[in-house]
Amino acid sequence: MTFENQTILVTGALGGIGAAVVRSLLEKGARVVLSDHGDPGKDVHAEYGKLAGFAALDVTSEDAWKQVIDRIVASYGALNGLVNIAGVFTPGIPFEDMTLAQWRHHMAVNLDGTFMGCRLAMRAMARTGGGAIVNFSSGLAHIMLSDAAAYCVSKAAVPALTRLAAKAGGKHRVRVNAVLPGAIDTPMLWGNLRPGQQPQELIDMLVKQHPIGRIGVPGDVAQAVTFLLDPANSFITGALLAVDGGQLVD
Repeated sequence: MTFENQTILVTGALGGIGAAVVRSLLEKGARVVLSDHGDPGKDVHAEYGKLAGFAALDVTSEDAWKQVIDRIVASYGALNGLVNIAGVFTPGIPFEDMTLAQWRHHMAVNLDGTFMGCRLAMRAMARTGGGAIVNFSSGLAHIMLSDAAAYCVSKAAVPALTRLAAKAGGKHRVRVNAVLPGAIDTPMLWGNLRPGQQPQELIDMLVKQHPIGRIGVPGDVAQAVTFLLDPANSFITGALLAVDGGQLVD
Protein backbone atom coordinates (compact mmCIF):
# COMPACT_ATOMS: atom_id res chain seq x y z
CA MET A 1 0.00 0.00 0.00
CA THR A 2 1.58 3.26 -1.10
CA PHE A 3 0.30 6.79 -1.57
CA GLU A 4 3.28 8.41 -3.24
CA ASN A 5 2.30 11.45 -5.32
CA GLN A 6 -1.17 11.37 -3.75
CA THR A 7 -2.53 14.55 -2.14
CA ILE A 8 -5.17 13.92 0.50
CA LEU A 9 -7.26 16.42 2.46
CA VAL A 10 -8.28 15.36 5.97
CA THR A 11 -10.92 17.38 7.81
CA GLY A 12 -11.12 17.25 11.58
CA ALA A 13 -7.42 16.46 11.41
CA LEU A 14 -6.58 17.80 14.86
CA GLY A 15 -8.86 15.35 16.66
CA GLY A 16 -7.87 11.92 17.97
CA ILE A 17 -8.95 9.92 14.92
CA GLY A 18 -7.88 12.67 12.52
CA ALA A 19 -4.33 12.71 13.85
CA ALA A 20 -4.08 8.93 13.54
CA VAL A 21 -5.34 9.03 9.94
CA VAL A 22 -2.85 11.77 9.08
CA ARG A 23 0.08 9.81 10.52
CA SER A 24 -0.98 6.61 8.76
CA LEU A 25 -1.19 8.34 5.38
CA LEU A 26 2.12 10.14 5.84
CA GLU A 27 3.82 6.86 6.76
CA LYS A 28 2.62 5.48 3.44
CA GLY A 29 4.03 8.38 1.44
CA ALA A 30 1.01 10.62 0.94
CA ARG A 31 1.09 14.39 0.92
CA VAL A 32 -1.52 15.35 3.53
CA VAL A 33 -3.33 18.64 4.00
CA LEU A 34 -4.65 18.78 7.55
CA SER A 35 -7.71 20.93 8.06
CA ASP A 36 -9.71 21.97 11.06
CA HIS A 37 -11.53 25.05 12.26
CA GLY A 38 -9.17 27.73 13.51
CA ASP A 39 -5.43 27.77 14.07
CA PRO A 40 -3.69 24.42 14.62
CA GLY A 41 -1.84 25.81 17.62
CA LYS A 42 1.32 23.99 16.58
CA ASP A 43 3.91 23.80 13.81
CA VAL A 44 2.45 21.17 11.49
CA HIS A 45 5.70 20.74 9.56
CA ALA A 46 7.69 20.25 12.74
CA GLU A 47 5.25 17.68 14.09
CA TYR A 48 4.35 15.76 10.94
CA GLY A 49 7.12 16.44 8.44
CA LYS A 50 7.55 18.17 5.11
CA LEU A 51 4.70 16.30 3.39
CA ALA A 52 2.13 17.80 5.77
CA GLY A 53 0.43 21.15 5.47
CA PHE A 54 -2.47 22.91 7.16
CA ALA A 55 -5.54 24.75 5.87
CA ALA A 56 -8.14 26.29 8.18
CA LEU A 57 -11.57 25.07 7.11
CA ASP A 58 -15.07 25.70 8.41
CA VAL A 59 -16.84 22.69 6.90
CA THR A 60 -20.21 24.46 7.12
CA SER A 61 -19.04 27.12 4.64
CA GLU A 62 -19.25 26.37 0.93
CA ASP A 63 -16.92 29.26 0.13
CA ALA A 64 -14.33 27.90 2.57
CA TRP A 65 -14.51 24.47 0.96
CA LYS A 66 -14.05 25.96 -2.51
CA GLN A 67 -11.06 28.04 -1.44
CA VAL A 68 -9.27 25.13 0.24
CA ILE A 69 -9.83 22.69 -2.63
CA ASP A 70 -8.89 25.26 -5.28
CA ARG A 71 -5.70 26.06 -3.36
CA ILE A 72 -4.77 22.38 -3.11
CA VAL A 73 -5.27 21.82 -6.84
CA ALA A 74 -3.32 24.97 -7.70
CA SER A 75 -0.45 23.99 -5.41
CA TYR A 76 -0.18 20.25 -6.08
CA GLY A 77 -1.92 19.68 -9.40
CA ALA A 78 -4.70 17.47 -8.06
CA LEU A 79 -6.74 16.43 -5.06
CA ASN A 80 -6.57 12.64 -4.94
CA GLY A 81 -8.32 11.91 -1.67
CA LEU A 82 -10.66 13.39 0.92
CA VAL A 83 -11.39 12.12 4.42
CA ASN A 84 -14.49 13.75 5.93
CA ILE A 85 -13.84 13.33 9.66
CA ALA A 86 -14.95 16.74 10.98
CA GLY A 87 -17.93 16.28 13.26
CA VAL A 88 -19.69 17.50 16.36
CA PHE A 89 -21.28 15.44 19.13
CA THR A 90 -23.07 17.05 22.05
CA PRO A 91 -24.48 14.30 24.28
CA GLY A 92 -26.77 14.58 27.26
CA ILE A 93 -29.54 16.61 25.62
CA PRO A 94 -32.93 14.91 26.12
CA PHE A 95 -34.85 14.70 22.84
CA GLU A 96 -37.69 16.84 24.17
CA ASP A 97 -35.24 19.55 25.31
CA MET A 98 -33.13 19.80 22.15
CA THR A 99 -33.36 23.22 20.52
CA LEU A 100 -33.68 23.77 16.81
CA ALA A 101 -30.34 25.60 16.88
CA GLN A 102 -28.62 22.57 18.44
CA TRP A 103 -30.25 20.27 15.88
CA ARG A 104 -29.21 22.46 12.96
CA HIS A 105 -25.64 22.79 14.21
CA HIS A 106 -25.19 19.00 14.19
CA MET A 107 -26.72 18.77 10.72
CA ALA A 108 -24.58 21.62 9.39
CA VAL A 109 -21.30 20.05 10.51
CA ASN A 110 -21.97 16.31 10.27
CA LEU A 111 -24.18 16.17 7.18
CA ASP A 112 -23.97 19.43 5.21
CA GLY A 113 -20.20 19.53 5.64
CA THR A 114 -19.86 15.99 4.36
CA PHE A 115 -22.14 16.73 1.41
CA MET A 116 -20.20 19.83 0.38
CA GLY A 117 -16.91 18.01 0.72
CA CYS A 118 -18.12 15.14 -1.46
CA ARG A 119 -19.58 17.37 -4.14
CA LEU A 120 -16.71 19.82 -4.44
CA ALA A 121 -13.97 17.22 -4.12
CA MET A 122 -15.69 15.09 -6.76
CA ARG A 123 -15.68 18.01 -9.17
CA ALA A 124 -11.96 18.58 -8.63
CA MET A 125 -11.11 14.87 -8.86
CA ALA A 126 -13.15 14.46 -12.05
CA ARG A 127 -10.89 16.96 -13.78
CA THR A 128 -7.70 15.08 -12.90
CA GLY A 129 -8.56 11.42 -13.41
CA GLY A 130 -10.49 10.49 -10.27
CA GLY A 131 -9.85 9.85 -6.61
CA ALA A 132 -11.31 8.47 -3.41
CA ILE A 133 -13.45 9.88 -0.60
CA VAL A 134 -14.03 8.38 2.83
CA ASN A 135 -16.93 9.69 4.91
CA PHE A 136 -17.51 9.21 8.61
CA SER A 137 -20.78 7.81 9.88
CA SER A 138 -21.03 6.08 13.27
CA GLY A 139 -22.40 3.05 15.04
CA LEU A 140 -24.91 5.53 16.44
CA ALA A 141 -26.43 5.69 12.98
CA HIS A 142 -28.07 2.43 14.05
CA ILE A 143 -28.02 2.56 17.85
CA MET A 144 -30.43 5.32 18.82
CA LEU A 145 -29.59 7.41 21.89
CA SER A 146 -32.50 9.62 22.84
CA ASP A 147 -30.15 12.16 24.45
CA ALA A 148 -28.04 12.42 21.27
CA ALA A 149 -30.81 12.67 18.67
CA ALA A 150 -29.21 15.19 16.33
CA TYR A 151 -25.94 13.26 16.20
CA CYS A 152 -27.70 9.95 15.56
CA VAL A 153 -29.86 11.34 12.76
CA SER A 154 -27.03 13.25 11.10
CA LYS A 155 -24.80 10.18 11.13
CA ALA A 156 -27.66 7.96 9.92
CA ALA A 157 -27.92 10.16 6.82
CA VAL A 158 -24.23 9.80 5.94
CA PRO A 159 -24.50 6.19 4.62
CA ALA A 160 -27.28 7.25 2.23
CA LEU A 161 -25.22 10.24 1.11
CA THR A 162 -22.19 7.98 0.64
CA ARG A 163 -24.06 5.51 -1.55
CA LEU A 164 -25.58 8.30 -3.64
CA ALA A 165 -22.19 9.96 -4.07
CA ALA A 166 -20.64 6.61 -5.03
CA LYS A 167 -23.26 6.15 -7.72
CA ALA A 168 -22.71 9.68 -9.03
CA GLY A 169 -18.93 9.43 -8.81
CA GLY A 170 -18.51 6.22 -10.78
CA LYS A 171 -18.45 7.91 -14.15
CA HIS A 172 -15.78 10.28 -12.87
CA ARG A 173 -13.62 7.46 -11.43
CA VAL A 174 -14.31 8.80 -7.95
CA ARG A 175 -14.87 6.18 -5.27
CA VAL A 176 -16.89 7.07 -2.16
CA ASN A 177 -17.01 4.86 0.93
CA ALA A 178 -17.75 5.32 4.62
CA VAL A 179 -16.57 4.00 7.96
CA LEU A 180 -18.83 3.52 10.98
CA PRO A 181 -16.67 3.61 14.11
CA GLY A 182 -17.83 2.17 17.39
CA ALA A 183 -16.59 3.53 20.71
CA ILE A 184 -13.09 4.91 20.09
CA ASP A 185 -10.81 6.25 22.82
CA THR A 186 -10.81 9.96 21.91
CA PRO A 187 -11.71 13.23 23.65
CA MET A 188 -15.12 13.06 21.94
CA LEU A 189 -15.80 9.72 23.66
CA TRP A 190 -14.98 11.16 27.06
CA GLY A 191 -17.62 13.81 26.50
CA ASN A 192 -20.07 11.03 27.40
CA LEU A 193 -18.79 10.91 30.98
CA ARG A 194 -21.67 11.90 33.26
CA PRO A 195 -21.26 13.99 36.43
CA GLY A 196 -20.12 11.71 39.21
CA GLN A 197 -19.36 8.81 36.86
CA GLN A 198 -15.91 7.27 37.11
CA PRO A 199 -13.97 6.81 33.84
CA GLN A 200 -13.72 3.06 34.39
CA GLU A 201 -17.50 2.83 34.77
CA LEU A 202 -17.93 4.35 31.31
CA ILE A 203 -15.30 2.04 29.82
CA ASP A 204 -16.87 -1.05 31.42
CA MET A 205 -20.29 -0.09 30.06
CA LEU A 206 -18.94 0.46 26.55
CA VAL A 207 -16.83 -2.71 26.50
CA LYS A 208 -19.99 -4.75 27.13
CA GLN A 209 -21.40 -3.37 23.86
CA HIS A 210 -18.42 -4.62 21.83
CA PRO A 211 -18.17 -8.42 21.43
CA ILE A 212 -14.44 -8.21 20.78
CA GLY A 213 -14.01 -7.20 24.42
CA ARG A 214 -12.50 -3.73 24.20
CA ILE A 215 -13.18 -0.27 22.87
CA GLY A 216 -11.28 0.94 19.83
CA VAL A 217 -8.26 3.17 19.47
CA PRO A 218 -7.76 5.79 16.72
CA GLY A 219 -5.32 3.53 14.88
CA ASP A 220 -8.06 0.96 14.32
CA VAL A 221 -10.04 3.49 12.32
CA ALA A 222 -6.98 4.84 10.54
CA GLN A 223 -6.23 1.37 9.18
CA ALA A 224 -9.72 1.15 7.68
CA VAL A 225 -9.51 4.63 6.17
CA THR A 226 -6.18 4.00 4.47
CA PHE A 227 -7.52 0.71 3.10
CA LEU A 228 -10.50 2.45 1.52
CA LEU A 229 -8.35 5.26 0.10
CA ASP A 230 -5.75 2.90 -1.37
CA PRO A 231 -5.81 3.14 -5.20
CA ALA A 232 -5.20 -0.63 -5.29
CA ASN A 233 -8.75 -1.10 -3.99
CA SER A 234 -10.25 0.52 -7.06
CA PHE A 235 -13.29 -1.80 -7.20
CA ILE A 236 -14.57 -0.80 -3.75
CA THR A 237 -17.12 2.01 -3.75
CA GLY A 238 -20.37 2.58 -1.92
CA ALA A 239 -19.14 0.38 0.94
CA LEU A 240 -20.09 0.99 4.57
CA LEU A 241 -17.36 -0.45 6.79
CA ALA A 242 -18.10 -0.89 10.49
CA VAL A 243 -14.98 -0.47 12.62
CA ASP A 244 -16.66 -1.30 15.89
CA GLY A 245 -15.46 -4.56 17.45
CA GLY A 246 -18.78 -6.17 16.51
CA GLN A 247 -20.98 -3.57 18.19
CA LEU A 248 -23.55 -3.74 15.39
CA VAL A 249 -23.64 -7.55 15.19
CA ASP A 250 -26.81 -7.76 17.24
